[in-house]
Amino acid sequence: MRLCRITPGLDIVITETSQSSPIDASQVISLFQGYPGQKVRVGRRLLRLAANGATATPLAAAALWLCRRELAETMLACDPDLLDLTGVRWGSYARRALEPQFPHWFDETTTHGTSPKPGWRRFDESAKVSIVLPVYNVRRYLQQSVESCLTQTYRNIELLMVDDGSTDAADTALRAYEDSRVRILRHERNRGVAAALNTGFEAATGDFLTWTSDDNYYHPSAIAEMVGFLQTYRNLDFVYAEMHIIDERLAALPSRLWQVKPPQWLWARESNAVGACFIYRRRVFEELGGYDSTAFLVEDYEYWLRVARRFRMQRLFRPLYYYRYHSDALTARYDRSQVLAKLRQVKRRYRALA
Repeated sequence: MRLCRITPGLDIVITETSQSSPIDASQVISLFQGYPGQKVRVGRRLLRLAANGATATPLAAAALWLCRRELAETMLACDPDLLDLTGVRWGSYARRALEPQFPHWFDETTTHGTSPKPGWRRFDESAKVSIVLPVYNVRRYLQQSVESCLTQTYRNIELLMVDDGSTDAADTALRAYEDSRVRILRHERNRGVAAALNTGFEAATGDFLTWTSDDNYYHPSAIAEMVGFLQTYRNLDFVYAEMHIIDERLAALPSRLWQVKPPQWLWARESNAVGACFIYRRRVFEELGGYDSTAFLVEDYEYWLRVARRFRMQRLFRPLYYYRYHSDALTARYDRSQVLAKLRQVKRRYRALA
């Protein structure tokens, strides 16, 4: 069971009782974490004043009304089984704001002791997940990436490996995987990441879709966690999770945890708020089509902007992926200024269409 408790210091303490959980035993998130701007700063200040002053009621009511969307999104990103607001003076007002949307968070009778899955959560493994893995020549991390897909606790997957015109023995290496869930597709010439993704998704049969890279790998429960989240919250279309940042030796880098930002960051900052760990419903691909081959280096960011315009995206405070920084990575071959220039170009294009 995942208990989330808001403290007077405006932190959210997430405690996971399941020993198999991918999160730390206790994780601390700031209330409204990742939200920029004056509105959230004012809201936090009002809540601090409400915690100490006699005028708690009007201050808390004003703060929670001002930041009601940010409050709901941040708490949903924590994915609580049970939400404890008894530690703050304004807890009853927060409950009033959240309970109409998320009544189960406040119902202790639906959380059966330390059961990891309360009865109100939905989880249906008959839904298939398609994972697309573009490959261009065999690299040293490919086996780890493939095995992290095939050893997921969520078994109903198909892995579509797209050989994007490799010039080495990649085809032989890919066909060595004797698993009925593996499908191999091939380009006769190298066409780039976006084209490889499109080839994979056009052949995909899953209810949920995602893709990964041949130098990164999943936590064993990543697919199950994200699919269960979307099945429980059916009004969401796209979920993305935190990542451990590692190097070539598998050691965690100093900024070991890549913390997800709210979807608004896609527009408010020159940054890819989504990262590399995500799943979305099939209808996203059916309505938006494929990735844009002209958006080289920012194919994912361009797609996320399209998703954000038409679908509901939601972050998840849970590290479910291992993202590797190394000298052979595609983005390492290009200067950061080149990537930023592409980001700005894509963003200007969509702002002009708004």
